[in-house]
Amino acid sequence: MDELRASLRHSGRAATAAGCVIALFLLTPLIVILPIALSGGQYLTFPPPGLSARWFSDVFGDPDWRASFTQSLKVASVATLLAVLAGTSAAFALRRARRLRRVLRTAMIAPLVIPQLVLALGLYLAVGDLGGTAGVRTLMLGQAALATPMVYLTVAAGLSAVDPAVSRAALSLGHRWPSVLVRIELPLVGRSIAGATVLAFGLCFDESVLSYYLSPPGQETLPTHLWLSASQSASPAIAAVSSLVMGLAVILLGISLVLTGTRRKS
Repeated sequence: MDELRASLRHSGRAATAAGCVIALFLLTPLIVILPIALSGGQYLTFPPPGLSARWFSDVFGDPDWRASFTQSLKVASVATLLAVLAGTSAAFALRRARRLRRVLRTAMIAPLVIPQLVLALGLYLAVGDLGGTAGVRTLMLGQAALATPMVYLTVAAGLSAVDPAVSRAALSLGHRWPSVLVRIELPLVGRSIAGATVLAFGLCFDESVLSYYLSPPGQETLPTHLWLSASQSASPAIAAVSSLVMGLAVILLGISLVLTGTRRKS
């Protein structure tokens, strides 16, 4: 028994050490970005020759960066709305499905495993075959398709904690299905829907592959403009924008964890 305990203790320490090394490896590029964003030099160099906030001022004062940020907000907002409607509706519908439930669930999460490049190319060709031109609307639909599985999984997880007997009891008391949905089921999973909305917005705002291939010229989103700027120059302004995007992602993740992690007490 003592040998088993010693072995488990040694394995736990090894796993902790390995986890710390992996976490450090993943976080090192993120940690390096912020000092470069505060660099007083003219190029992307680490360690920076000095510290200055000039690059953040340049980004906020550049109309191109502001326009791409606004474009990302518009595209991500519409795509998030579509994804929340589709994912939430699918979660409620599949909860009541009796046949082909597993097949339908697999179809709902399929966009998670489809390469984004394939999705972008497919949308571009499909719109062209229908006689249209890929643009901002196509990008919104593509991002919504990527975010819908995330919304579905989050809302479905929230619904799994809701006793189906509650809905059946409401129906037996004379409520019709729309009333049960609006007055009972939606409030019970409201936090899950809110958390899914935040996650979907973060995914759509930071999405880069679809944006790069489907954004019309002059209407680039922030990730696309960031990629184009990085291919043309090595200014620390790129690191400044990257820091802002990372900060936004951390804030959205924190909000989502608060919303989905807090449970109502019965």
